[in-house]
Amino acid sequence: MSDWSFGSRIYGDAWATPPTQALFTDAARTRRWVDLLGLLASIEAEHGLIPADAGRDIVAACASLRIDDDFLQECRAGYEATGHSTAGLIDAVARRCSASGAEWFYFGATVQDIADTWLVLALREARTLIVQDLERSIAACETLCRRHRDTVMAGRTHGQQGLPITLGFKVAGWLAELRRHRTRFNETQARMNVGQLCGGVGSLSALGATALLVQRDFFERLGLDAPDLSWTSSRDIFVEWAQLLALAASTSDRIGHEVYNLQRSEIGELREAPLAQGVGSITMPHKRNPEIAEHLGTLARVVRANAGLLSESLVHDHERDGRSWKVEWHAIPQLTMAAGKAIALVATLLETVEVDANRMRANLLADGGFALSEGVMLALARRVGKQTAHRIVHALSAAARREGRTFSDAVARDKDIRAHLSAEEIARLLDPSAQIGQCQELVDRLLQEGGAT
Repeated sequence: MSDWSFGSRIYGDAWATPPTQALFTDAARTRRWVDLLGLLASIEAEHGLIPADAGRDIVAACASLRIDDDFLQECRAGYEATGHSTAGLIDAVARRCSASGAEWFYFGATVQDIADTWLVLALREARTLIVQDLERSIAACETLCRRHRDTVMAGRTHGQQGLPITLGFKVAGWLAELRRHRTRFNETQARMNVGQLCGGVGSLSALGATALLVQRDFFERLGLDAPDLSWTSSRDIFVEWAQLLALAASTSDRIGHEVYNLQRSEIGELREAPLAQGVGSITMPHKRNPEIAEHLGTLARVVRANAGLLSESLVHDHERDGRSWKVEWHAIPQLTMAAGKAIALVATLLETVEVDANRMRANLLADGGFALSEGVMLALARRVGKQTAHRIVHALSAAARREGRTFSDAVARDKDIRAHLSAEEIARLLDPSAQIGQCQELVDRLLQEGGAT
């Protein structure tokens, strides 16, 4: 397994899902490179660019080639001897061809043609895997929205209780964001389905008069679009991919961070479902740590760091610049695998998260009901004006906190408020369920817009 796959045999799966990880191993990459070169030889022979017997021999050699440890070692030895990315591969395949096949193997293409086309194909598969897990998260959020449409909890701003909301409303914010990412993945699909076969400086000079036909046939058989122009020095599509993964991984991190905070012992409103043999701490046996939520933060940092690194590849010298291009060899596989893992993990977290509705309501009331102040102020404002009502309720709240009284008690006893609001009105305003604004309707609207039932 290559370093691109976070090569630890013990911890590797913590950084990538096995299917996504498998796309970026040395064996998988080399297999696809060899297949691409075999296809290219076949098409070149059809167009008379290389001898027909050479084309047949190259195709047969590539098809029968075993990408085992011995072959990879040959490629590595050739790279170490030459410092060239594919010289070792060329020599290793040529040794398995006839004299004619060896002479014409890898004709007319440059390293970047093969590497870029392989990467486009690998990312097409990765995108499919990632979107599948993204759909899991979307479905899980829709379920939570429906199930907890009416579950009242504290809405918090600046780390403090602000106003009552519902859990369904909180999750709806995650759902809307995840749906936008799904749209973004769909939008990038066409832009990323473009191959590369343009030669050393992008002019297709080595492929002669039939170059555009060779290029067209090559990509048609791969299910890719031919480029309008060489993109050897224009890397915006891969940087767009990286930024999209940074967005999706950061949303996963945001969800995980919320669960992390709401699982705190003193809050206890949400909890990760424990593993069957989960151990929170080796030294503190009572612990039940939010392992997924924490790891989402780690993975998102890996993605964002590599996305920033990849942005450096936007600037190339002239028609080709190995310094910028080879940054991608490190950054794209790592950020793709880490983002794929994050999106898979957050789906699992959302599908299994435990909700304590009683604790949510208890926490909302434990602060003495101060989170209900806006409703009281607005009701009073209709009698005395907004600014006057704000001054009254603000002063009342400050005094109640100084005196260790609850907001509910302070409101019920305040002469100014009782002069304008009836006991029935005050009782209704001090019911958290009456202070959730349009949370339920907004959840309903979002679910309806997304086609949820």
